[in-house]
Amino acid sequence: MSVPLVTSGLCRSYGPLVALQPFDLEVGGGECVALVGANGSGKSTAVRAISGLLEPSAGTVRVCGHDPHREPDGERARAALALVPDAPVLYDDLTVRQHLELVALAHHVADPPVDAWLDRLGLAARAEFLPRELSRGMRQKTMLACALVRPAALLVLDEPVVGLDPPSQDLLRTVLAERKRAGAGVLLTTHQLAWADGLADRYLRLDEGAVVEAGPWPR
Repeated sequence: MSVPLVTSGLCRSYGPLVALQPFDLEVGGGECVALVGANGSGKSTAVRAISGLLEPSAGTVRVCGHDPHREPDGERARAALALVPDAPVLYDDLTVRQHLELVALAHHVADPPVDAWLDRLGLAARAEFLPRELSRGMRQKTMLACALVRPAALLVLDEPVVGLDPPSQDLLRTVLAERKRAGAGVLLTTHQLAWADGLADRYLRLDEGAVVEAGPWPR
C-alpha cells in the first residue's frame, strides 16, 4: 500500500516573498501529524499545496503515490484525499443532505452512510437547511461530514475546530482517532494544542514558511 502522503522540497513563493521554504514530510497510514505555528507561518500554504489547490513553486507532492497537480494523477490523488479547509466552502443552493449525497456520488460510494453522519455530527435536524440558514459551526460540521462520508486514505484538515463548541471538538477528535485506527493518515493544522493531545503523533512547527522544530507530540 502506498504511503498516504510524501512531500519533497515543497516550496511556494510569491515573487520575492517565500511563503513556504523546502518542506519535506511523510505521513504514514494510521498516523496523525499536526502543523503548528502562528498565523502566517506557512501552515495553510502547505495544506493548499498538498491538496492540489495551490501550485508549488518547486518540489513534489505524492498522495498515495499520485501527484495532485498533474492529470491523470490528480484525479487519483483527489480520490485518496479528503480536505476540510480553514473556512467552509459550500454550494448556496444545496441542502446539507445534498452536499453529502453529491460527495458520495462523485466518489462512487455505494450505499453512502449519509444519515449516519448527519446523526453523529448533530446535523440531522438541519439536513434540509441551505448554508445561509446555518451557523458557522454547523457549516463547519457539514464540511466535516462531506470529508467523512466517503473513504479517504488521507484526511487533511486546516484549523478544523474553529467554530465548533467543546462537545463537537471532542467528537471530532474521537472520529479522527477512529479513522487513524482504520489506517488513514491525518494531517491537520491547529492553534489549539490541547485539543490535539491524544490524537497527534508528531508535530512540525513552522515560522515564516520554515520548519523550525519537529518531533513526537509531547505526552
